[in-house]
This record gives sequence, C-alpha cells and structure tokens, in this order.
Amino acid sequence: MKLQTDKIKAYKTGAIAWVEFNDPQKHNAISMDMAEAIPIAVKNFEDDDTVRVIVLRGAGERAFAAGSNISTFGAVRNSIDQNRHYHKVNELAYDAFYLCSKPTIAMISGYCIGGGLDFATSCDIRICSSTAVFSVPAGRLGVGYGYEGVMRLNRIVGPSKGRDIFFSARRYDAQQALAMGLVHEVVAQESLLQHTTAYAEQTAALAPLTLKAIKQAYLCLEKHARETDMSAAQALIDDCFDSADYQEGRAAFAEKRPPLFKGK
Repeated sequence: MKLQTDKIKAYKTGAIAWVEFNDPQKHNAISMDMAEAIPIAVKNFEDDDTVRVIVLRGAGERAFAAGSNISTFGAVRNSIDQNRHYHKVNELAYDAFYLCSKPTIAMISGYCIGGGLDFATSCDIRICSSTAVFSVPAGRLGVGYGYEGVMRLNRIVGPSKGRDIFFSARRYDAQQALAMGLVHEVVAQESLLQHTTAYAEQTAALAPLTLKAIKQAYLCLEKHARETDMSAAQALIDDCFDSADYQEGRAAFAEKRPPLFKGK
C-alpha cells in the first residue's frame, strides 16, 4: 500500500495485515505525518475482505514506538489550539485500531512509551518480547495527557495500576507489565515475530462475523466512559499547554537535564 509517508509501512501476508512504525533511527517516535497515515492504512485493511486480523508493530527490535516525536512539539504543539489539532489527529489514529471491526494485535519489542503505549492499548491484544519497556512520562514533560488515553489504559489495568503508571512516570519491564495485565503474553525476543504471527493466524482462521460481533459488544460495554462529559478535564489539559512548566519540560528534554517545575 502506498502512503504519503514512508515512515508508516502497510502490507499483507495472507489474511494478516501489518501496519509498521518505520523510523527506527528515532525509536519509531510518532510524528504528525505518521499519525495521519495510520487511519488510511487501517481503513483500507478493514474494507479488504481477505484481511482477517491487523497487527501493529515497530521496525527493528529496539522500539515499538518511543512516544510522540517531542523534537517537533515546538512546531506542532506549542499552543492550546495547536494541541487540540494535534490531539484530534492522534485520536483518529488511535481510534483506527480501537474502533476497527477486525481484531487488532500490538506486537511490542523494546520501548513502548507514551503515545506508543496509547497505540498498544488501542489494540485488542498485546504480545511483547522480554525486552519490552513501558512508561507514560507525561509528568516529566509537562504535557496534558488526553483523557481518552487515560480511559484506554484504565480499561485494561484498572484505576489503581493506572494511577501508578501516570503518577510515578516510571518504567516497567515486560514481566511487570504481564503481572498488571497490561500485556497478554511475554515471549523471547527471537520468538516474538513467529509467536505473534501464529496467534494472528489462529485468530484469522476463526469465523469473522463472530469476531466482529464480539468486538462490537466490547465497544458497547466501554461506550459510556467515552461519552462522559470531560470538559473540566479538557480545561486542565489546556492549562498544561499554556504553562511555563510545559516550556520547561520541553527545554529540559532537549538539554537532557531534570526539569524544574513550578506549577505555573
């Protein structure tokens, strides 16, 4: 499939479709053009009757996706209005997997950080290698983390573990992720592709209309949370992007030093 950016690859192997973050030199950090390409790729596979399951992966072994491309924030995420547009683009990308009528699988190797974790939690199934590392470092950057992402994570690990992930901003290894239910399986790095492919093939052999009905049932179960009025949460998210702390978080990241936040 030809997309507007070569940093997203989309291809098929039999009944399995693959969407791949393809910027390994930047640990597959997700840029706006990558986020914009994803709904196009997923919709194409969703409309293809020969595709039964979609797998999301990152190029190479070092990273699934190491979050958003922070180096571009000055150009695309430097005000409340810019952030709302940025957020809308990324939510469409997350929802491409979350709302997809076909089963989706995240194959996770290495870093699965921030927005990368948001993509992983948008998928139905998460299989990771023993090298996987998980984190949501929003608190270290001063960014306002979208409430939809909080909901996606919460539905998997629950509010107790979710608070720990967000409030500590610490990193979790593969076994810790398995213990909290964040991933379904942990396999050796050298077996990850083979194991994930076998899982996808097993899923692809099942009755597609049955799986579609089950997927819709889960979406209905989670519908209430997505429709909750979050205007108060959005106002606080906007405050983050209008703060000196956000500027300090970006500067500290660029200068590779600890941030000094003042709550202003």
